[in-house]
Amino acid sequence: EGKRVVIGAAAQGDFGVATIRDFGAGIPRDELPFVKEKFFKGSARGRGAGIGLAVCNEIIGMHGGTMDIDSVYGEGTVVTITLPLAGETEQNG
Repeated sequence: EGKRVVIGAAAQGDFGVATIRDFGAGIPRDELPFVKEKFFKGSARGRGAGIGLAVCNEIIGMHGGTMDIDSVYGEGTVVTITLPLAGETEQNG
């Protein structure tokens, strides 16, 4: 509670890039490779079922994008989502 979250978005070539940065507890480096796996909760054992990041990663992948997570334990986490921008024909059906 009371923690800051910074959200940004930009176009980079043919891709849209969104970043979400928090200044919370962070994720231990040895757990980072597993945070996008279904039901992985890690050592923090906070709220949640361990499926949120897995579902997000799957949906983003289905749209041709990627979700990268970088974190420093004790400092916070940055999630970067990259998605291809739709072409003119795709947007107009």
